[in-house]
Amino acid sequence: MDVSEFAQDKKQWLVGCAIGAVVWLVGGAIVDSVTAPESSSPRQDRLREAYSTSQLAAAQEANNLLSTERRRLTEELAFEVAPKYWQWSGPADQHLFVVGRDLRLAIVNAGSDRDVLVAESDIAWDVPSGVDQIRSTLFGLDMIDEVQRRLYAAHDRVVGDDEDAAGLAAVATIKLESHRGRRTAGRRRGRNRGVDISELIKEQRVDLQFQCDEATLADFLESCREPRRTLVLDRLTVTEPARAGEPVSVKMTLSGISFVEQEDDA
Repeated sequence: MDVSEFAQDKKQWLVGCAIGAVVWLVGGAIVDSVTAPESSSPRQDRLREAYSTSQLAAAQEANNLLSTERRRLTEELAFEVAPKYWQWSGPADQHLFVVGRDLRLAIVNAGSDRDVLVAESDIAWDVPSGVDQIRSTLFGLDMIDEVQRRLYAAHDRVVGDDEDAAGLAAVATIKLESHRGRRTAGRRRGRNRGVDISELIKEQRVDLQFQCDEATLADFLESCREPRRTLVLDRLTVTEPARAGEPVSVKMTLSGISFVEQEDDA
């Protein structure tokens, strides 16, 4: 299997999902501005007067189709944070400390069980302050947890099928990408600036570097697609080994997208 072609194929699929999600978010807001039954703003009253009943019915049908597409995209694209990471009692910083400590140990111990080189110092994230930042970091830790589970599972499947396979050789970096200093335009959004995507979705990214054989990489990439727990392939670089038979070196960034509306409902 050509890993580069495989990864490119998956990336196109995931980017298509992301584009579709944005289309739904923007389109749904536009349709709702016309069809919302309980609104009584002068602007929306004028819109209703400007369109015929058949046009409004067509808009409502389009809205229904967008809602259906939204549910499909949510199933395909979303990463729903596990209760372990978004529910806790007691101080938030203490919960983060315990969960982070246990996660690091689990990754290192799982690597040791498989003769995979990985160090605690190579598993990193910024120390947050405030409950909102802690919650965001916990979202990222859930992603890291899924990444390590699926990466080790890919190794186990490949080695299980072929005892001579190299599988996963080393994990050099698992790092939660820092959002420090990022500001979204939506925070300064004025009355007529349209839909603010940052108010509807949250995103975390994990930077990952490891060495493995091509079969393990292909298996891991395939495992990134899981309903409501999808890891979106953002960037991927695969460096061929200097000598035949050695593992390839992989650098990638994986994104997790959480729909704010779903979090609020939870």
